[in-house]
Amino acid sequence: MIEAKAKLKHIRMSSKKMRLVADAVRGLEVTVALERLQILFKKSSPVIEKLLRSAVANAMDRFNVKEEDLVIKSIIVNKGMDLKRWRPAAFGRAHPFRKHSSHVEIVLTTKEGVKATAKEQKKEEIETVDLTKADKKTPTAGKSEGKTVKQDKKAQAPAQQASAGKSKGNINVKKG
Repeated sequence: MIEAKAKLKHIRMSSKKMRLVADAVRGLEVTVALERLQILFKKSSPVIEKLLRSAVANAMDRFNVKEEDLVIKSIIVNKGMDLKRWRPAAFGRAHPFRKHSSHVEIVLTTKEGVKATAKEQKKEEIETVDLTKADKKTPTAGKSEGKTVKQDKKAQAPAQQASAGKSKGNINVKKG
C-alpha cells in the first residue's frame, strides 16, 4: 500500500474548529470526503478541501493511482503558534487575548486490493558549460578591434560633454 501526504502549517484558525471538520471526513474515501466537505458549513472546510485535493494530486503524481482508489488514512490537526494581542479595556487598561493557529497533515492510502506502482523518475541530462575557458580570438584581430573601440569612445566623449554643457549653460545664463 502506498502513502501520499500533504501538510499545511500556520493556518489562522483554532485547532479546535479545524478538528470538527477533520473528524467528519477521517477514514472516508476521497470522493465521498470531497462531497461532504462541500456541504459542511464551517469556515475550515474549504481549507481542508484544498489540502485534500493537494494530497490527491501528490498521490496521482507519484504513483499510477486514480482518485476513486484513495482513502483518507489519517488527518492530524495540531496546535500552532499563538499570536499574543491586547484589547483595550476601561480606565486605560488592556486585556490580553490570543489568536490561535493550527497545523494540518493528511495521509492518503489506496483501498485494499488496488495495485499501485511508482512512476519512473525522469532523469534529464543537463548540459554543462565551462565558463573558465572563454572564447579566445586571434591576438591581431583583438588588438585592432580594441583600438578602434577606444578611439570611438574618446571621440564621443567631448561631443557629449559639449552638448551637456550647452543645455546647462542655457538654463543658468541670465539675459538682460
